[in-house]
Amino acid sequence: MKIVAWLAVVALAILALALGALTLGAFATLNTDSPLLLRSIGTLSASTLAQVGLERAAPLDRALILTGVTGLVAALAAYIKPRS
Repeated sequence: MKIVAWLAVVALAILALALGALTLGAFATLNTDSPLLLRSIGTLSASTLAQVGLERAAPLDRALILTGVTGLVAALAAYIKPRS
């Protein structure tokens, strides 16, 4: 059972890292002076959220939604981590 829990922790941690990058990109789109790479990631996050149905949300709202989801995924990864 511990192996399944560790696999879930690793999968959720990778998902949290990916969502963290999308969140960083979403906040980068709010600033016009941010680097092009970060703004490109922000465009990717906007198109990803559009597939979920949040295309009408304001850019700040999208960034805050991604922040909350990233935090929840990271907290879930920490919660299900097997204890010794």
